[in-house]
Amino acid sequence: MSRESYIWNLANPNFPEKTLLPQSPLCCLAFNAKTPEIIAGGCYNGSIAFFDTRIGNSSGAIKPIKTSILEKSHHDPVYNIEWIQSKTGTELVSSSTDGRILWWDYKESFESPADSLIINEEIVNKPGDEPAHKVLGATSMCYHTEAPQKYLFGTEQGYILMAQKRKTIDVHARFGFEAGKHHGPVYSIARNPAQNKVFLSVGDWSAKIWTEDLKTPIMQTRYHSAYLTDGCWSSSRPGLFYLTRIDGFLDVWDFFYRQNECAYSQKISDSPLTSISVNQSMVAIGDSEGTVSIM
Repeated sequence: MSRESYIWNLANPNFPEKTLLPQSPLCCLAFNAKTPEIIAGGCYNGSIAFFDTRIGNSSGAIKPIKTSILEKSHHDPVYNIEWIQSKTGTELVSSSTDGRILWWDYKESFESPADSLIINEEIVNKPGDEPAHKVLGATSMCYHTEAPQKYLFGTEQGYILMAQKRKTIDVHARFGFEAGKHHGPVYSIARNPAQNKVFLSVGDWSAKIWTEDLKTPIMQTRYHSAYLTDGCWSSSRPGLFYLTRIDGFLDVWDFFYRQNECAYSQKISDSPLTSISVNQSMVAIGDSEGTVSIM
């Protein structure tokens, strides 16, 4: 894996503006909302790295200013990291396929995370037995500022869990255990910007729409001809969402217009698409060859 990650400027798309050089390759990145010069990254070795874009050498290479202690970090790659709403603006949460959710404070020392939670499936073997617990690996995570105490996690097993963090932290709800789970890992999960009780999950060959009030999906797309890799909502139209596919296509669905087929489909790359992000009227799409396409 390449150890470098890049920050780009659309005014100069041929050369990265800055290069991040962590000790281990990065699997995810997140800009701090209050101090955008501070970036948190989740590493392949399970650690959390912090970068300050104001600090770097003349070539634009930036090394971490802080890295979490490996023994106190995740045991698997960190696939998701999110800054959370707080008074200081220095707190964040990370998730991994080791089944642990860890809360950190950037200003505190990294002797250990501030809080932790193990997400699991509750199993009752026989009537009267104590429930057993099977740990579930988190492949995707959603944190929304409109629901700051509720965290959604998509798992390797195709289930979705919601954790609540108040005075205590626990798994508050489990989705897809009765029916409607994905047939593989949930690669993306996102709350609807207009109605935050509604959320989208992407995995296997379909995308599903859920609400917090039901444990099964309220809608789902037809099965696509290729595996889905990522998805996100439109920031301006409540029923519109985007899906990326392993065959290089971008699909646009609008459930207010048509529910049984996608509204628009376009070939983006000859390589599998891996990620998508929407910012107002612009869409950034990444593929497995390392190319980012701006639409």
